[in-house]
Amino acid sequence: MSRKESRPKRPKSARILSCKELKYIPDEEELLSSKEWLKKYGLKALNLNLEHLMSSHRHSSQYIKITGHRVGAKYCDVFPKVNIRGEKMHMELHHHELVQYEENLDNVISRYLKRWNWLLLGPHRVFGTILEDSITLCVDTSGSMITVIDELKRELLALLWNILVPNKINFNIIDFSQNVLKFKDSVVEPTEEVCQEAVAFINNMVANGGTCTLEAVREALADEASQAVYLVTDGKPDTSCKSVVTEVKISKVKQKIHTISLNITNDDAITFLKRLSKITNGRYHAIVEGFDGNIITHQLLNDIPASLQSDEKKTLKIPHYSGDDLNLLSKTIRKARRFMVNSQQYRDLLAEHSGTKTMGEIQVQGNGVISRADPALHSVYGI
Repeated sequence: MSRKESRPKRPKSARILSCKELKYIPDEEELLSSKEWLKKYGLKALNLNLEHLMSSHRHSSQYIKITGHRVGAKYCDVFPKVNIRGEKMHMELHHHELVQYEENLDNVISRYLKRWNWLLLGPHRVFGTILEDSITLCVDTSGSMITVIDELKRELLALLWNILVPNKINFNIIDFSQNVLKFKDSVVEPTEEVCQEAVAFINNMVANGGTCTLEAVREALADEASQAVYLVTDGKPDTSCKSVVTEVKISKVKQKIHTISLNITNDDAITFLKRLSKITNGRYHAIVEGFDGNIITHQLLNDIPASLQSDEKKTLKIPHYSGDDLNLLSKTIRKARRFMVNSQQYRDLLAEHSGTKTMGEIQVQGNGVISRADPALHSVYGI
């Protein structure tokens, strides 16, 4: 090859960071929603979105009237082409870069699973992540709660001592069934004296009567010192669901309402709670039974590396009842596991490129790899 016919320069693409350069995710869990947490430590924030790393250069071609064929742009045939989301892109990553990417991704998936497990333990499993500095807990103690009231009281005490006190979160508690009973007129600081009073208030909760959700929400939203309401219930209100949603909409309150579903199977009740949280920019949370949560985590851990598992095991279905935070994190975990499979498949293709065999067209988790006509061009960059 003459100097004038020197090899084409490798176009610049998104760089894969080394382990030392990768953004550090603290070991200690932060009291953030999954949406906020993933903004800081998601695949995009950590530069681990494989589709972005692979798709810095689109394949282009031009129609030539004389020949009646489309011809690729200069050097287009030098790089292997992959089909990402229906668009042809040039694969410009080296084998060692993909190995580094997989090492980074493996570490991050492990960290995601640690947070997943944290969300399934202790008070987080029941109440989700408490985000605000001042909250009102609205607790349903209607007759239908009779089978779970004792467990719920234990979880409320755990929330008090393990979350509210250490994080100095001001709080109030509203016990509602056919009537509304308030712990305090407004939110209070979690002092030792106040917490002992709260323990007595919680222990005195008894499940009976109806479900006056609307009245409880009214009382909670009337406290302007409270930043958010955590509504814990096992079903629909005695009034219509529409009346609750309408009143909250009309009031234009600043407080967020986070709704917590206790073993609800009724679709209308779930829709009501999701809608109520959405109109106030709150979150919907559903309790995952401890055993089920452990099974899910175990399956996720056993699916790494995903490329070594069967197609059936690669796709783990996360229960829809697990709420906003768990669903968002689980989607990110599934995407990361898919990227791991894709990267390992791409490495195999690059290894094939370095030989003399012509690469055939295959399908990688929905991303097609387009075959090349000239095998002599496969190893231009020694990959």
